[in-house]
Amino acid sequence: MPSSEPATDLRLEPGHPHPLGAHLRDSGCNFAVFSPQANRLQLCLFDDRDQPMGEELLLHRTGDVWHGYLPALPPRTRYGFRADGDFKPSRGALFNPNKLLLDPYAVALSSPFEPHRSLYAHDASDLTCLKPCPLDSAAHVPKGLTPIPDDFDWQDSRAPQTPWPDTVIYEAHVKGFSQLNPDVPENLRGTYLGFAHEASVAHLQSLGVTAVQLMPCFAFMSEPRLPNLGLTNYWGYNPVSFFAPDPRYAIDDAVIEFKTLVRALHQAGIEVIMDVVYNHTAESDLLGPCLSQKGLHGPWFYRHKHEDFSHFIDNTGCGNSVNLHEEITLQLVMDSLRHWLQTYRVDGFRFDLAAALGREEWDFSSRAAFFMACNQDPVIRHSKLIAEPWDIGRGGYQLGQFPNNWYECNDRFRDTLRRFWRADMGVMPELANVLMGSRDVLNKSTHSSSTSLNYVTYHDGFTLHDLVSYNDRHNAANQERNLDGHGNNLSFNWGKEGETGDDNIARHRQQIKRNMLATLLLSQGAVHLLGGDELNRTQQGNNNAYCQDNDISWVHWDQKDGPFQRFIAQCIDIRRSSTLFRNLVFDAPAHSDAPVTTDAVHWYRNDGYAMEIRDWQNPHTRCLGILLSTDIRNPAINLHQCEEYYLVMLNSGGHACTFTLPANPHSGWKVEFDTAQNDGLRPEQTERIKRDYELKPHSLVLLSRCDPYT
Repeated sequence: MPSSEPATDLRLEPGHPHPLGAHLRDSGCNFAVFSPQANRLQLCLFDDRDQPMGEELLLHRTGDVWHGYLPALPPRTRYGFRADGDFKPSRGALFNPNKLLLDPYAVALSSPFEPHRSLYAHDASDLTCLKPCPLDSAAHVPKGLTPIPDDFDWQDSRAPQTPWPDTVIYEAHVKGFSQLNPDVPENLRGTYLGFAHEASVAHLQSLGVTAVQLMPCFAFMSEPRLPNLGLTNYWGYNPVSFFAPDPRYAIDDAVIEFKTLVRALHQAGIEVIMDVVYNHTAESDLLGPCLSQKGLHGPWFYRHKHEDFSHFIDNTGCGNSVNLHEEITLQLVMDSLRHWLQTYRVDGFRFDLAAALGREEWDFSSRAAFFMACNQDPVIRHSKLIAEPWDIGRGGYQLGQFPNNWYECNDRFRDTLRRFWRADMGVMPELANVLMGSRDVLNKSTHSSSTSLNYVTYHDGFTLHDLVSYNDRHNAANQERNLDGHGNNLSFNWGKEGETGDDNIARHRQQIKRNMLATLLLSQGAVHLLGGDELNRTQQGNNNAYCQDNDISWVHWDQKDGPFQRFIAQCIDIRRSSTLFRNLVFDAPAHSDAPVTTDAVHWYRNDGYAMEIRDWQNPHTRCLGILLSTDIRNPAINLHQCEEYYLVMLNSGGHACTFTLPANPHSGWKVEFDTAQNDGLRPEQTERIKRDYELKPHSLVLLSRCDPYT
């Protein structure tokens, strides 16, 4: 911890204009910040009680970069900047020396960001004529912390480097995951260390997931309107810093504790993927807070109308859009990505609203500067890169248009599975397509695995339990008149809205949930699971709980080690046991009117005959068999020669049907699981099945080769 006494030597030397940010050099620290329009820039230092340490120090200037070197400055010294210059909003100039600004490259913060009326460059009490705000913001702005020597003990932990087809991602919120876990010490719950605790890691290992996707850990701030409603931005998709882990999840030192989290997961063979928000910041539009970028170089950092810097372009729905078409902004984002990969050793990123990152001057391009920069970078290009393939701007839906090494969140998979298992008509052709990895849009080269990241539920939307419990969203707690959140959820409550005491409805809901996750885990492409679904987590029908830092969002652990959790672990284990479920490679793309059939994949009707075009096009078809095997051209003749084969049978209809097995291997078939029996768990005794199987309504059954000697 830094001393509360002033530094012994506050004589500012010229220093160097690169690299940007605060960097240790010899026994001191070099500061460099980009601000082309500023007339002067001051470095402000604070002690550990947030009191100013002496006079503010004027930085030197080289081109558009201001810089200075302090030869004797302890690590973790608090600092910020004040920028002086013109206050002309129409030119994007919002300089106000009353505002303390966070270093865009700050690697650690003294405290979390919270909204306050002093954080605006303009006088928010009078919007008839924008004029500078006279309030000093220093007391309400978290300070950057000068870096410490990087001597963290990684204890020989290694990145798991799980191949993409083997990847099963578990999405979780740092706080919500451990906040209510009784097996985590109370003082650690809701923190980075709580996530790193052995009880948390053991749960992830028991499921068999290969990666954790952490919801935003960048330092963020709630939208200013939320505290007035008694709410807060719980999800964290409103960043202030692209380099600093948010201190609200730390007990003492967010940098050390986030590294501890990564180390613990790596030691357990689990990768860490960060959900990152580079598309916008908490500074919002012209009338939003002035926290960092806006007060230093807003016209370079944010998209705006041509020659009208006062009109921010909003492709994100959050007031502003980060301008990666600008070189200095692209440099900052690339530096941020390398920082997390090298300093924290994370394994990859899920990019929120990634279409916004691929916009050139106006429109999206798959060869945008950002993608080209990532793909040539010797560090970034080897990490896992995931796109949320849309934003809300013109031409914002770009599924399938990202570079070959990017995986994409496949909402078509989500919607098709939801429609199929609630027995919608005419779904079968698209179902077959998404089960094989949506290769019509996500087979990006001639001979490759699918780059589809398949999911049924995500943080933004219903949990899996709510998906089968509610027909409509119930977002009253968000205080937006129940108008927020997605309106087309493709959900079904199966007889009663919300929780029920009817055992039949409850059992049926669990069966539908088993169907959805079994289908997900037996499909081609990588897999995304929503954390807490294995524990039957409910948000009480809220499908947009971004502002609910409370019981609505936190994971409850009362159903830990229950049958549904064991069922999911079983399906993950089956998926891992065979490449047939995760790594089929097709030379030709699938077609919606006739799903792909190869020597490894064959499709069957319930009468045992191969599906024909008329069957695919029949809107009433609700039963399907999928034979997966290794290079069997004619299963009816030589299936018995294959050592590995599986039959997946799906019945989304409300009536039972007899499924005549399409091939009759000498050894017969055995049941791996039936979602309509035994909570979907493997039967205790092996039953040899030769010809027919009775498929219950709304069920999925997996059969495999029966050992001929049993």
